[in-house]
Amino acid sequence: MKSWFQHLKQRWNDWCGDRDMEIAIRKHMSEIGFYGQTAKIQNVRLVAVQRPGWLQVYRFEAMVRLKPVNEVESEGEGAEAKYRHVSGLVKEDFRFKVQTVRTFTSERDRRACFAEWTDGLICLRGAQGLVAADRIS
Repeated sequence: MKSWFQHLKQRWNDWCGDRDMEIAIRKHMSEIGFYGQTAKIQNVRLVAVQRPGWLQVYRFEAMVRLKPVNEVESEGEGAEAKYRHVSGLVKEDFRFKVQTVRTFTSERDRRACFAEWTDGLICLRGAQGLVAADRIS
């Protein structure tokens, strides 16, 4: 019974909840050299919002498989799939129906982008670790 609750908790934690955002993240992953359709997207959280809610910033993490650079690499004997853990941010502006997705392998780069995108926005508790404690409302 305990394992069932843990499984349910993990499914809830990994649930994106917004199909359009999930499609945008997967499309972005495919464009930058990953297999976006098979990416395991985790920990999607709202981290900043501008009143009245038209502009929102989300954070996420993903485990993605790298696309082979050339065919020799993909067909070679004993070739194994290469995976990478990436973190990212999604900026949604509902007024203009624009979704901007950025992925990072460095936490410092993600924090810098977060600071730029959230200047003047309300940072929520989910932003812990991305901003200084005095900016979290």
